[in-house]
Amino acid sequence: MEAPGISSARCRFVFLLHAHLPDCRRPGREHSLEETWFFQALTETYIPLARLLDRLRDDGIPAPLTISLSPTLLDQLRDRYLLARYGRWLEGVTRLARQDAKSLELLGTVAERQAAFLEEIATLWLDRYRQDLIIPLRQHAEEGRIELTTTCATHAFLPAHQGSPETVRRQIGIGIRTFQSVFDRRPAFFWLPECGYYPGLEEILAAEGIRAFGLEQHGVTQADGSTGTSLRGAGGLLRCPNGVFAFGRDGGASRLVWSARDGYPGHPEYREFHRDRGYDYVSGAPGQPSGNTFPGLPSGLKYWRVTGNGDRKEFYHEGAAREQADRHARDFVDRLANTAGDAGSPPLRFLPFDAELFGHWWFEGPRWLESVLRIIDSRSGRGLTAATASGAIERSGAVPEGSPAPSSWGEHGDYSKWVNRQTEWLYPVIHDAERRLKIIRDRVPRAGENRTTDRALCQASRTLLLIQASDWPFMLSGDATPDLARDHLIGLHQRFHELCEQIEGDRIDPAFLEKCERLDRIFPDDLVRRAFLD
Repeated sequence: MEAPGISSARCRFVFLLHAHLPDCRRPGREHSLEETWFFQALTETYIPLARLLDRLRDDGIPAPLTISLSPTLLDQLRDRYLLARYGRWLEGVTRLARQDAKSLELLGTVAERQAAFLEEIATLWLDRYRQDLIIPLRQHAEEGRIELTTTCATHAFLPAHQGSPETVRRQIGIGIRTFQSVFDRRPAFFWLPECGYYPGLEEILAAEGIRAFGLEQHGVTQADGSTGTSLRGAGGLLRCPNGVFAFGRDGGASRLVWSARDGYPGHPEYREFHRDRGYDYVSGAPGQPSGNTFPGLPSGLKYWRVTGNGDRKEFYHEGAAREQADRHARDFVDRLANTAGDAGSPPLRFLPFDAELFGHWWFEGPRWLESVLRIIDSRSGRGLTAATASGAIERSGAVPEGSPAPSSWGEHGDYSKWVNRQTEWLYPVIHDAERRLKIIRDRVPRAGENRTTDRALCQASRTLLLIQASDWPFMLSGDATPDLARDHLIGLHQRFHELCEQIEGDRIDPAFLEKCERLDRIFPDDLVRRAFLD
């Protein structure tokens, strides 16, 4: 669905929010950084996003967002173990904020406001959404207000696997079938992880019934068979030779939204992401509140504003930040509206973002996004409107044809963020594991003839899927958590190969199999069996 009046619009906005987290379950550990990622994303991004959609619907404001939900995230949003732990985490961090509000006079107001925010989130989570965000998202999609879509099974960076078409087909196919099992329909749009594209990928997407996908800007403007000028005139929308559409990201407009250095999130009034109460206060220090409830982990309580480039930070003021978000929303719409119709200016702006930008990384992001959608609606009769990806295609008119260029939205626009010297050891290991599993699959009796062997094969298959996730090479290439990624990959590999040895030797240890199923629990057996074994 798209907002009324799009056919006459001079400037169309296609906002896509890509919601993804790797598998964050860490059973057996009292606290873990990975589970904290999930809890904070629920609190600051996913629940506020559902509330944003509800509020706009209540006011009759169109919100034609395209929202991509990764299969690993969908799996975790239904995981009873994680959701139960989230409830306890939310209680703990709220209690910590309340303690801070009482223990240090300077923190009183800002800590009180964060406690109130957390209590509001808890009320929404327990009372309105009944601990199930899939229900409101499905409802908004069925009402035609948003378009839901998905991505690869475990968010594999597909260009790194282009030498193994079977792996690529499996990642895409499981992603689509997971989405279908949750929402009872197949997606029309498909999010390529990290916008990672290699020539020919559109053929695999077309075979799965996919109608469109997104690319980094130069993936479209440098396409073979067309010129940059003509593609910019088409708004960054390209028709591949096989009929599948490719959207090119509007890099300049997107940068305004995601860049803390060159864009809105770095404004001095906004909440500072990199100063967390769990790291800034030391337990027992004079005049300071008690230590972090979650030792060694970020609490999610951030009492400071950006202030400036130095280490000295002033306390956060919620009212001033909200007003600034509204000003930035008006500035964003004005900038794009004022350039609409200029020579070479695209009438369609494809603006994809990681969903966690809105709320988690940029705390005021949901406020900004809601304000943008309200402003667009108020100006819809003057040539501004928003559309879903499918809605934009329906009204696109003539679109140039060409073959997209190899690209990603990573640094430098190529594959180097995921394929580099820090990760060069990983992909041969993955491809060796793929070959080993294929040999085993072809040698053992067919699935179902031996229940234990069938379970072990399914578990080895899902472990391989988890190893293929793009999150690990991304982390290996960074400077924040490479050791965490390496340790987790080593554990996955050890469990995978131990399972393979037990299957090959026909000596499966039930206790070890149960341990693997508990640690690496993702995707039901029937889905994994269909993809790997049938």
